[in-house]
Amino acid sequence: MMIGIVLSAIVFSGISCSKEKSAEKTALSPERAKMFEEHKKGISESKKTIVAKVNGVDISMFELISEMNAVAPKYIKPGQKKTPEIDAQVRKEALDRLIYRELAVQEAVRQGLMVSQEKIDQEIKKIRADLKSEEAYQKNLAARGMTEAELKKWFERAFLVEMITEKEVFDKVKIDPNLIKKTYEREKASYKGPSGQMSFEEAKPAIEEKLMTPRIQKREDEWVDKMKKNARIEITLGKAAKAIQSVQ
Repeated sequence: MMIGIVLSAIVFSGISCSKEKSAEKTALSPERAKMFEEHKKGISESKKTIVAKVNGVDISMFELISEMNAVAPKYIKPGQKKTPEIDAQVRKEALDRLIYRELAVQEAVRQGLMVSQEKIDQEIKKIRADLKSEEAYQKNLAARGMTEAELKKWFERAFLVEMITEKEVFDKVKIDPNLIKKTYEREKASYKGPSGQMSFEEAKPAIEEKLMTPRIQKREDEWVDKMKKNARIEITLGKAAKAIQSVQ
């Protein structure tokens, strides 16, 4: 995993705009301008390099690097040195996530799920409001190597994944109310609040979460395995991995 690479994770729900604000007031120096052009060139090239195909749909190195940067903090803490073993773990998890999302999007489309344009536009509106100006918004997109059309597509896919996961995973996991009650009676002493022993109603949300979590994970694993079994997944990461390493 290339922690120092300039491509950053594409996460828009909480953008810090302090840098964008300062960028509006200060022109780029020749050195910074050159770095930015190299950054854009690197993004362009990474989008052309394919690391996997899912039922014929490409997953690019750009997507992989973005996801690797999102995954990395889970494995590498501040001050910790990366290792080839950690690199491999980060790369594997990032690619697994991307394949899962593509399978989920394809399943959502197959089932006829759709995201309204209004919902997508609302997200774009929030980002514009956070960044305060159109110039900052455009600079933010450019820094992430995205057009507005690509950003809208990103949100559409994210919502489709959310919708199909809700339908195929969360909606299919149910907990018998009697089991919740029995668990409380059996483990009652372990449920304490600021004022002492929690009532059943007070403890119920925590018990439900405790019982649901492993069941949800099991259902998700089964669903993903089924989708993978019926999918054509081609990994072409070998050459791409060497290309990624070459830009460290």
